[in-house]
Formats: sequence, C-alpha cells, structure tokens
Amino acid sequence: MYEVNRSLVVLVPQAPFWYWLSNLPEIELDGLELEDLQADPNSYLIDPIEELDEAWDLAAAQVQTLFSAELADWCEDSTVWPDLHADIFFEWFDLRVSSIVSDLSAQPLEREAFEAIDWENKGASA
Repeated sequence: MYEVNRSLVVLVPQAPFWYWLSNLPEIELDGLELEDLQADPNSYLIDPIEELDEAWDLAAAQVQTLFSAELADWCEDSTVWPDLHADIFFEWFDLRVSSIVSDLSAQPLEREAFEAIDWENKGASA
C-alpha cells in the first residue's frame, strides 16, 4: 500500500442539481433517482491538503472546471446549463473531502483525458 500525493474531493449531487437534470429536454433517466447519484458520486483528486478548508478553496478556484465536468456528464449543450458560479455550484453539490489517499493496488496509476458520456447512444452500444 502506498500513500499518494493527492487528496480527494467527492461531489455529492443535491436537490437543485437533480431538479435541473430531471427537467432537461429529451433526457431519459430510466428510473434513476437523486439517491442513486448520491450513492455513486464523482470524485476528483486534488493537490494534497493539510486542512479541510483548503479543499473548499481549491474547489472554489476550480468551480468552472468541476461544474462543467459534472454538467457535461449529462448534457453537452451548455446553453441549458446554469451560470457556472460558485454560489450555484455549492448549492448543487455537497463536498466531501479526504485529505489522505492511499493506493491499495499494485497496478500503476494511469491517466486519460476526460470524455463526456454520450448518453443518447449509450444504450445502442450495449
């Protein structure tokens, strides 16, 4: 086991995000509920922190990147996105932080560029 030089921020969707998502035109959620999103939220590695407040500062500094990534997972049409403002972001997502991240895997860490999920064609390839 190895400790890695990162901390972790978990973005847990809240009711305002769910309201936006469930009211998107032409989206099929197929029985998905807010609780499902909250049970498996997206996580982001950040620079290592010593104090939990540092994670909030790092998230605030990256609001546009984080908010865009969360929204683009569901809708690439940015014309239906809200303003990517920190106040809205922190209403839509609860931040959970882990200052220490340990790697239990023997596999080397790999990185790949972010690609939004194509929800319209996701079922067609299955």
